Amino acid sequence: MENSNEMSVSQALNQVQSWLNASEYDKVIQGCQEILQLEPGNVRALSLMRQAEERRHSELTKEEKLQEAPAVEPKEPEPNESEVFLPEEEDENSEKRKLFLAMLIPAIAVVLIGGSVIWWLANRERTEIIDNNLTDGGSSEELTYLEENDQRVEDMEKMTKVLETYKQENGVYPSLSQVESVLVQSDIIGEIPSDPRQGEIDKAGQAFGYIYAIYDGIGGKNSVYILSALFEDNAGFGTPWAQGATIKNYPNYREYEEVNVTFIGGDEDEVTKGGKGPSDDKNSDSEPKVNPNN
Repeated sequence: MENSNEMSVSQALNQVQSWLNASEYDKVIQGCQEILQLEPGNVRALSLMRQAEERRHSELTKEEKLQEAPAVEPKEPEPNESEVFLPEEEDENSEKRKLFLAMLIPAIAVVLIGGSVIWWLANRERTEIIDNNLTDGGSSEELTYLEENDQRVEDMEKMTKVLETYKQENGVYPSLSQVESVLVQSDIIGEIPSDPRQGEIDKAGQAFGYIYAIYDGIGGKNSVYILSALFEDNAGFGTPWAQGATIKNYPNYREYEEVNVTFIGGDEDEVTKGGKGPSDDKNSDSEPKVNPNN
C-alpha cells in the first residue's frame, strides 16, 4: 500500500494534469516545482512541466503571428438583392458601387502587398538571428532552457547507469577522487559531462552543475550516493532534482564546500560564488559523512 506521502504526490500529479488539460500552464509549472522539491527526479512531474512550457511557448508564438498579420480593411457589404430601386436610383447607385470598387481594390492590394513584405522581412530577420545563434553554438533564446534540461536528463541517466554498474562490480560507489575517471573509462558515457550552465548561479543563488555526494551507510563505506542537478525554468530559477538516495536524509547533498560533496566536470573557477571542484578536492580521501538514518 502506498504511504500517505506517495498518495499525496500522486494526487498532486493528477491535479497538475487537470491544470495542463485546462491550459493553466503557470499552475502546472508551479505545481511541478513543488512536487520536485518532495521527489527530485519524478519523471511524470518533469514531463508535465516540459509539456506546459512547450504548449505555453507554442501559444505565445501563435499570438505573435496573429499580431504580425497584415490588417485588411473590411469590404463594403454587398447590396441586398431584395431591395427595389427606381430606374434612376439604380443607375446612380450602380455608378457609385463601380467608383467605390475602383478605389477599394487598389487599396486592398496595397495593404496586402505591403503587409506581406513587412511580415516577410520581419520573419527573415528572426530566422537569421536564430541561425546565427545556432552557428555560434547557441540556440533560440526561447528554447534554450528546454534544450538544456533535455541534456541534463540525458547526462544524469547515463551517469546513474555508470555509478550503478560500478557498484555491482566493486560493491561500493566511487569516491570523490575516482568518480570522474570512472565516467571517462565507462562505455556508457566515456567522458566527463558538464552542465550547460556549469558554475553559473540561478536567481535563487543556487549553483548550476552536476554535483556528486558520497556517504557511508548501513551497507558500509561509500555505500550511498546522491547525484543531482538544477532543472531550469524560463524565469531563470533552478529546481534541484536527484538520483540515488533519498535526499531528506542527506540535506547537504548540494553543499559543494563539504568534504564529501563535489562538482563533476568543474572547478572553483567555474563557480561564481566560490567553492571547490574536483581539482581543488584536498579532502577527497577523507572519510565520507555517515547518516545513521540510511
